[in-house]
Amino acid sequence: MKPRVFSLLSAFVLCSTVSLSAAEGWSVDFEKAKAQALAEKKDLLLDFTGSDWCTWCIRLRKEVFETELFKKEAPSKFVLVELDFPQDSSAQPEATRAQNKKLQDQFGIKGYPTIFLSDASGRPYAQLGYEKGGPEAYLKSLEEARANRVKRDASFQKAETLAGLDKAKALQEGLAILPDELVSAHYKSTVDEIRGLDPKDTLGVDSKFGLVQALQDLQKQLKEKAGDGSDSLRAVVDQFVAAHPKLTPKQKQIALLDVLNYFVPPKDNAAALKLLDDVSALAPESEEGKMASQIRERVKRMLTK
Repeated sequence: MKPRVFSLLSAFVLCSTVSLSAAEGWSVDFEKAKAQALAEKKDLLLDFTGSDWCTWCIRLRKEVFETELFKKEAPSKFVLVELDFPQDSSAQPEATRAQNKKLQDQFGIKGYPTIFLSDASGRPYAQLGYEKGGPEAYLKSLEEARANRVKRDASFQKAETLAGLDKAKALQEGLAILPDELVSAHYKSTVDEIRGLDPKDTLGVDSKFGLVQALQDLQKQLKEKAGDGSDSLRAVVDQFVAAHPKLTPKQKQIALLDVLNYFVPPKDNAAALKLLDDVSALAPESEEGKMASQIRERVKRMLTK
């Protein structure tokens, strides 16, 4: 699943209005879910959703989560947790709203649906969203992610038997299995431990995740300047790219696409087209390049209406 697609598309597509409530078998209490996962030796599946407004959330629920196959298979490996952000939150307890807002900030949620898979402690190891293919495809993605978590744990356990640079290498092997964004946001203690074990940065962990952190700082800066207009936001990213010559094309694409979250359609549609063209030109066949093409077609249709 490529969750960023639906985060960005949502900036230009209105979602339908459907009222849904947490289904049987889903918890809405994060701390209780963690305790259950620990007791039952399961992982957590965290569904950040907009149950009464988000089209893709509703489709994911109907096409996957409400199917008999998913309800039969998923709970054997996961404690299911719904973290809902409905338009109409009048029936949602204040404690639930406060918990969900805290977790939204903690996990850096940008769009819905966003699915995090985590261990029983709440430390995520995979991020998903909507996927085509129904429950079979989704369960396969979950199993592949869990297999990576097993590899992560094996590397971390191996590290406990080692010292010095050898320990750092084992920890790095565990981190290498995970998406960079998750490592930067949720594995700071592990990265810091590697830095201490490898002060000369021979493994490149410090330089790599220092750059990831810079990208996250850029996102915060864009959020702070969200009201300054599309030209100003684009200038912020262009300055960032110029200041970091070692950025890969993919990282440049991610930085540019982050600006799109703050554009206001239809006012900024022309600026969005220019930005999306630039994203595609960097690496047309990358995930981000293909995503930009999808969004571009939707924006073009808006301009012709």
